[in-house]
Amino acid sequence: MDYQLFLAWLKNDKRMGIRSAHDVVSRLKRVVNMLDADGIDETTVSKIEDSSEFTDCSMFIKSQLRRSIKLYLEFCVSKVCN
Repeated sequence: MDYQLFLAWLKNDKRMGIRSAHDVVSRLKRVVNMLDADGIDETTVSKIEDSSEFTDCSMFIKSQLRRSIKLYLEFCVSKVCN
């Protein structure tokens, strides 16, 4: 996963501020660590929802983690991801 390309895409294509973009990347890294995964795919949301660490999070955090996954999947559609 190339977090720098994802960060640039968030800033340029999604018009996010630098802080917001960094927050999304940070949340995506948290998802990857929670799942001990190498990457993100279409099944990631369902996998993370089965995680005990995820169920212990607040509703706000859960929403933000899901959003970071969805943004990354959107990035993969617009750019070729490995």
